[in-house]
Amino acid sequence: MLAPLRLRALAQRGVRCCGTSLRIPNAPPNSSEVFHTLQMYPKYSLTNQKWFFLFFMCNAGAYSGHYFYLQFLMSANPPNPPRDPNQVRPEKHMHTVDDD
Repeated sequence: MLAPLRLRALAQRGVRCCGTSLRIPNAPPNSSEVFHTLQMYPKYSLTNQKWFFLFFMCNAGAYSGHYFYLQFLMSANPPNPPRDPNQVRPEKHMHTVDDD
């Protein structure tokens, strides 16, 4: 009977201790309302127009930089040399397994 209560108390204490080493603020005395997050504006926020403009410009920069590197900075492989039609073909493929 006492074991479940003890386990519940340990679990609650463990949850309370896990997460932060900072002091956890308490509500002011005689306050009955909880502040909704819509009442506290973030310090730094962007409107949807600014955020999406920044998002699409970042994507355009990443893609254009990628294709610039592929076209102008990366060296291209040379084409394969033409085959000689008079070359003697091997009797057996060089990568076949020898069954001796």
